[in-house]
Amino acid sequence: MAESAQSTDGERARPGGAARSAVVAVAVRLFTEAGYESTTMDDIALAAGMSRRSLFRRFGSKEDILFAEHDDLFETVERFLEAAPDDDPVATVRSAARMVFQEYVRSPGITVPRFHLVRAVPRLRDREIAMTARYQAAFSRFLARGETSGRRALTGEALAASVIAAHNHVLRSWLHAPQEPVPWRRFDEAMAFVTDSPGALLREPADPGESGRSAEPARPPAAGAGAESVLVAVYPADTPGADVLARVRSALGADGG
Repeated sequence: MAESAQSTDGERARPGGAARSAVVAVAVRLFTEAGYESTTMDDIALAAGMSRRSLFRRFGSKEDILFAEHDDLFETVERFLEAAPDDDPVATVRSAARMVFQEYVRSPGITVPRFHLVRAVPRLRDREIAMTARYQAAFSRFLARGETSGRRALTGEALAASVIAAHNHVLRSWLHAPQEPVPWRRFDEAMAFVTDSPGALLREPADPGESGRSAEPARPPAAGAGAESVLVAVYPADTPGADVLARVRSALGADGG
């Protein structure tokens, strides 16, 4: 494979989309055939038709190769959130999650074997968990609109976690049967399920006094403050009606006196 131009500033060069995808595809194939631990950067460089130095310059490690497209996608999502209008933050986050899902399902030849590799190698799972946390933090910040405590911040964190969970739930079901059509309808239904109720709160205008204020539990009305008395009476089923009425009248009279 022909090498793209190297960077001149001493930093790691980032190959273009097609070149990056080609290297990732080669690496995933080698990881699947020979095992992740047994495959070296030299093996990947040779199979990709590039020098070892150039490979390290562009990716740094085997993990960086495997997750290269994840990192680029996260940067795309961050730019999308930054450029989004403020009118409906919940819809924006749902669109961002759909963008991530679409990127996963468009390349099953890479996504599916990578899914199995991540499940088999503990440190790859750690890297994936860290990436998931980055998405959740980005969604939480966007939904909270600058608030760090209070009801909106809490709801934003809960909704961000729910969006991630719904996304991963549908994605995993597809990864186990990638020959099936992409479940877009199930994805949209899952997003609606986890965002409709909390989303109503986050669509409300931000309350300037909400930030930093903790919610106070509702207090029951004080005795005698307009609360009505309630009498509960329990009698055997065979008690004559006249006796029940007499006893209820007697109880009400005693309570009122």
